[in-house]
Amino acid sequence: MTRIVPAMVSGQQIFVECPSWCTVDHVEHAEGFLVDLWHASNYADLNAPRIGKDPELVLFARLGIDPFASEPERQRAFITVDDGGEGAYMTPDQADEFADNLEAFAPQIREMARTARGDA
Repeated sequence: MTRIVPAMVSGQQIFVECPSWCTVDHVEHAEGFLVDLWHASNYADLNAPRIGKDPELVLFARLGIDPFASEPERQRAFITVDDGGEGAYMTPDQADEFADNLEAFAPQIREMARTARGDA
């Protein structure tokens, strides 16, 4: 589902089609050129507790669409998972595969915790 929202491009207000999940304020985050316009959702964060320190953000993910991207896959909704570096852009099917990997990873961490506690 999409909606029509205002955007600022090259100092001019225009109206653009925007996905319902997009949280970007296209007026506040003005672009110099229409081809630079992009859409993003809120972020999902994965934080890791740390001994004697505040938790640290290790991964974050969001939905995105870059309507004018050179890669056709990024012109449709995609998922980005990033650790603060370049990031991994995924199709919905690839994001499902990544989620499967996370689910397989969690029991391994739990087993390490059991071993570290002496439970194993």
